[in-house]
Amino acid sequence: MRYRAAILLLSALALPQLAQAQKQSRDRITREEIDNSAQKDADLYQVVRALRPHFLEPPKGVRSMGNSDVAAVALFIEKRQESGLESLKLIVPSTVEEIRYLSPSQAQNEYGNRANSGAVVVKLRKQEKKEKKDSTTTK
Repeated sequence: MRYRAAILLLSALALPQLAQAQKQSRDRITREEIDNSAQKDADLYQVVRALRPHFLEPPKGVRSMGNSDVAAVALFIEKRQESGLESLKLIVPSTVEEIRYLSPSQAQNEYGNRANSGAVVVKLRKQEKKEKKDSTTTK
């Protein structure tokens, strides 16, 4: 009886952590995922559309009183706001480290009212300095 109670307690403690890990992966695209996708040679818009199409859609149920228009999901590349999600078509997937989706409340907390319908945040890969490469090859 104690053994069952211990297992139930451990599983009850582990379930919220498992759910959180699944939610994080649902709202994040990693470098590895991009490299393994069939669209890795296309533009970033195609990669996102294939891997996480919900990143590109306005969240369901977001409406303001008296206005049925829904603002588009905001796009931030390296903390700088872009004009729209169409800007993803100009990015080569191999230059991206990760892509995160922020829900409307998360996006408003981080970026204010300009992201009140959610946000897609793109973090680019850091390129090694050419000077380091040149100095190591000449030695």
